[in-house]
Amino acid sequence: MKKKPPLAPAPAAAKKKAAAPVSAAAKKKAAAPTPAAAKKKPAAAVRSAAKKKLEAAVAASAKKKPSAKRSGAAKKKPAAAVPAAAKKKQAAAVPAAAKKKQAAAAAMPAVKKRASGGTAGSRPLKRARDDIDDADLISDLPNAILGTIISLLPTKDGARTQAIARQWRPLWRSAPLNVDADDLYTADSRYETRCRRPRPMTSSIISIISRILSAHPGPVRRFDFRLICIYPTKRGYAKDAAQIESWLRSQSLDSLQELNMFFPVSTLADRTGKLYPLPPAVLRFASTLVVATIGYCDFPKEILASSLNFPLLKHFTLQRVSISEDIFHGVFYACHVLETLFLQDIDMAYLHISSPTLRSIGFEDCYVGEGGLLIEDTPHLERLLWLGLDCETIRVNRAPKLEILGPLSPRNSNIQIGNLVFQGLIPTSLNNSICTVKVLALQFSQTNLDAVLNILRFFPCLEKLHVLWNKSSKAKMKNVCHYDPLDPIKCLETHLKKIVLKNYKGRERDVSFAKFFVLSAKVLDEIKFELNDKIDEKWVADQHRLLEVENKASPDAQIEFIRASSYLYAKLDLDIHDLSTSDPFNSLCADRPFRRCRSYDRFHWLEQSRLG
Repeated sequence: MKKKPPLAPAPAAAKKKAAAPVSAAAKKKAAAPTPAAAKKKPAAAVRSAAKKKLEAAVAASAKKKPSAKRSGAAKKKPAAAVPAAAKKKQAAAVPAAAKKKQAAAAAMPAVKKRASGGTAGSRPLKRARDDIDDADLISDLPNAILGTIISLLPTKDGARTQAIARQWRPLWRSAPLNVDADDLYTADSRYETRCRRPRPMTSSIISIISRILSAHPGPVRRFDFRLICIYPTKRGYAKDAAQIESWLRSQSLDSLQELNMFFPVSTLADRTGKLYPLPPAVLRFASTLVVATIGYCDFPKEILASSLNFPLLKHFTLQRVSISEDIFHGVFYACHVLETLFLQDIDMAYLHISSPTLRSIGFEDCYVGEGGLLIEDTPHLERLLWLGLDCETIRVNRAPKLEILGPLSPRNSNIQIGNLVFQGLIPTSLNNSICTVKVLALQFSQTNLDAVLNILRFFPCLEKLHVLWNKSSKAKMKNVCHYDPLDPIKCLETHLKKIVLKNYKGRERDVSFAKFFVLSAKVLDEIKFELNDKIDEKWVADQHRLLEVENKASPDAQIEFIRASSYLYAKLDLDIHDLSTSDPFNSLCADRPFRRCRSYDRFHWLEQSRLG
C-alpha cells in the first residue's frame, strides 16, 4: 500500500491570513447576546469549572480562606460576569501564591533562629557565641557584690575597673580599698615586682600612694607596705618617716582590717643594725584590725603605757622584730579572739602562751632562752609547728585537740606534751601516749629506724608521718631501744595510711628503712619519696624492684618518687594561718612529680603547684 505523501507546509500567505486580526464586525457579532436557552447551559458549565479551578488555586496557596467580603462580592455578581470573575481570580491567585511562598521563604531564617536560639548553621552559632561573650553579666550584680570583688583585686586592677562602664565609675571610690605598695611599681621599673626583695622608697611610689589615699574616701580594707626599703640618710630619712606617719593618720584608713608593714632599713646606709621604730599611729587600728603582720621594726616600751585592746584580731605575725618579753605578752594577751600566731626570727629569754581561742601556733628560726617555751590552757589548739626552734625546754599542757605536731628533733633536749616526756627525743616512760595527734613530723640527721619506731609507739592514732633527714641537725640519739617484733605498734596495725620521706637518698640503709613500713604497715595507702638529687629512669626502676616486695602488709600501697626543693621552709607562714589545709607539712617542699615527657627521650621534673 502506497504511503500518502506528507502534507506540504502552508504557504506564507495562508499563515498571514490566519494570523490576521479579527475585523470589528466579527468582534461585534461574537459579542452579540445569545439566546437565553443557549446562555444558561454554558454559564453552569463555566461556573462549575471556575469553582474547581478556584479550589485548586486556594489549596496550592497558603490555604488561606477567602475573606467574607470577597466571597460576598462573588455571590452578588450576575451569571454573565462569572466567567470573567473566575478568570480574574484565577489570574490573581498565582501571584498571591507566589507572594506567600516568597514571604514564607523570607520568614524561614527567623523561624529557625527562634526554634534553635540562634544556633542553626555555622554563622548563627558564631554570632550567638559572640553575643554571649560580649554580654556584660557581671554588671548586673548588686553594687555591694561588685564592691567586694573590687576590694579583692590588686591595687592597679581595682582602679582600672572605672573604665569598664559608667556604672563602675563610682564603685571603686566606695568599695573597700586594697593598697599594695609592691603592686604599684611600674613594669618598666628597674626594681621589678617579680623580685621579692625590698626596694627603695622612691618619690614615684610615695606620690602614687598619696594620690590613692587622697582620691579614695575610704574605707581601706588592706594596706600592704612590706617590700619598701628605707634609707636612713640625713636628707631622706626624716622625710620618709613623716610620709609614713601621714599615711597611717589618713582618714581613709580609719576602718582598716588588714595591715602588713615591714620597715627594712638599708644596711648599705646604716651599719649600726638598728631597726626602724614602730610608728605610734599603728596602734590606732587596734579596734578594727583582723589580720596584722609587723616586721623589721623595734617595739618601743611606750606601748605598754597605752591600754592595748585588739577585739577583732584573728591572725597575727611578728617577723624579725625587737621586742621584750613584757611587751610581747602585753600585746598577745590583748588579742581576745586570736586564732593563729606566727613568730619568725625572734629572740626572747622565755615565752608563755595561753589562749582560749588559739588554734594554730608556728615558730621559725626563733631562739628562746633558759626560761623555755610554755604553752598551756589552749583548749582549741589544733596544730603546733616549729622549724629551727632553738629551745631546750618545750612544754605543752592542756591541749586536748592537738592534731598536728612537729617536726620533733633531738636538738630539743626536753619536750613535754601532756604526760609524755622526751629527753633528747627518747621517751622517759612507756605508759603515756597522745591519742589526738594524727599528723606528725620528725627530723633526724641520719636514718634511724629504731628511734622512729620508739616515737610512733606513743601516737597510736597517727595517720600520716613525715620523716625529714637533715644533715644540719647534728644532734645524736643515745640509748635507743631496738624494735621488738613481738610487741607490735598500734598505729602500724590500724591507722597509719601515708608516709613521706624527705631528702631520700636511696642508699642501702634508706631502702631498709622504707621496706620495713612496706612490710609492716597494714593499712598503708601511699609512701612518697622526696629527693633533692637528680636521678634517672634506671635508678627509679631499681628502687621499685627493691621496694615492691610480694609480701606487702598492704597490697594497695603505692610508691611514688618526686623531686623536691631543698628549702624546707617555703610557705610555712601561709600554712600557719590557713586552717583549711589538712597537712601544713606538705608545703615544706615544692613537689614536682616525676614523669616522662613524650617530646624528649629523657625524664623531666615538672613542677606541681599545691593549693592550700
